Amino acid sequence: MPPEEISLAMMAETLAQSPDYRVLRRLIPRTEFTPCEGQATRTGIILDVETTGLDTARDEVIELAMVKFTYLPDDRVGQITGVFSSFNQLQNPISSEISDLTGITDEMVLGHQIDTEAVAAFAADAGIVIAHNASFDRKFSERYWPLFEQKPWACSATEVEWRKHGFDGSRLGYLLAGVGLFHQAHRAIDDCSRAAGSDLREQIRPL
Repeated sequence: MPPEEISLAMMAETLAQSPDYRVLRRLIPRTEFTPCEGQATRTGIILDVETTGLDTARDEVIELAMVKFTYLPDDRVGQITGVFSSFNQLQNPISSEISDLTGITDEMVLGHQIDTEAVAAFAADAGIVIAHNASFDRKFSERYWPLFEQKPWACSATEVEWRKHGFDGSRLGYLLAGVGLFHQAHRAIDDCSRAAGSDLREQIRPL
């Protein structure tokens, strides 16, 4: 570790030990959670979409991200086994409001289309699809990619009793800050990584 990083780490640790300060550290996405060698596992997907608005019937998807993981029968996450991320060019320009919110511009999506067959292949073996606010992501996903109509869904925002875990809200940024972490917001792949990195082991039932 470079000397300047050691110095910053020492400063952060000193601040963290004081009751007058709280230190947020950047989330480093994990790929390994629970050893699963020799054990039967199932496959799940964490999914997030970025869109041009909130109208699930008419607005468009500009980014789809999925993180595939294995999990044990007791719902402990095993490991990350795959990542899918793709932009989608629109017929009309992305509004400045959406670009400001998501960080996604027309230049970033130029020439990109989300491959329906690639989405189907990636999600084919998933026994459950999890989204943070699934009522939103699910409607867009089922409209664009019909295979998601056949998948059980779960919502990590509404189906985890966050208050029992000491949280007053369920927004991803708030949850991460509550455990001393931060991450880039409003990009689909980053939101998936935040959900995976949180190691959310509370059982959630399929919708």
